[in-house]
Amino acid sequence: MIAAKRTLSSGTLLAALCATVWLVSAWQPSERDTWLLEQIASVAGVLTLLWVSRRVQLTLSAQLGIALFFCIHTIGTHYTYSLTPYDTLAQELFGSSINELFGWERNHYDRFVHFAYGLCVATPAQQMLKALHGLPWRSCALYSFHLIVSTSAIYELLEWAAAVVLSDGSTLFLGTQGDVWDAQVDMALAALGAALVLTASWMLRGRSNSGRN
Repeated sequence: MIAAKRTLSSGTLLAALCATVWLVSAWQPSERDTWLLEQIASVAGVLTLLWVSRRVQLTLSAQLGIALFFCIHTIGTHYTYSLTPYDTLAQELFGSSINELFGWERNHYDRFVHFAYGLCVATPAQQMLKALHGLPWRSCALYSFHLIVSTSAIYELLEWAAAVVLSDGSTLFLGTQGDVWDAQVDMALAALGAALVLTASWMLRGRSNSGRN
């Protein structure tokens, strides 16, 4: 009972944090139309999470992962991904440029968000699959990886559709910054993030089982 109350309390706090970040992002965003387009993904994610939360009790680490990704994504929607001033912030806080350090010539916040999607959401997805279908952990990890890759592809297709329908009005929403391989790189980074966290989870689970034996 105590553990359940703690989980509920942590979930409530994380939901409040996400709601606060979202409200701040809605206040005078850089591009209102682009911000509204980005909220389609946010609303879809929240509705899915609400549906799943009635059937699955996620661990605290999984809840943290979802909340972290939501905040990272929401910050990007306020500025638009391609204009998020992470480099300016780094210079103000640490006196050095991240772009200069790595030799980057473009804004890479969009790359970071896609990588974070795989890194933060793969484990919650694995737990959801396990709870809903009772599959072995390894199978859930594989399906979770496929889920991250497939949803990333769907998102890129939706961006492309927006570019076709809205023409010049979707430039910031698409956020390619002149890179013709932008969609492929974004999907690859999401896959990489998922692969890293699922592999780490598998290794830790294996060590835990070995310790019990």
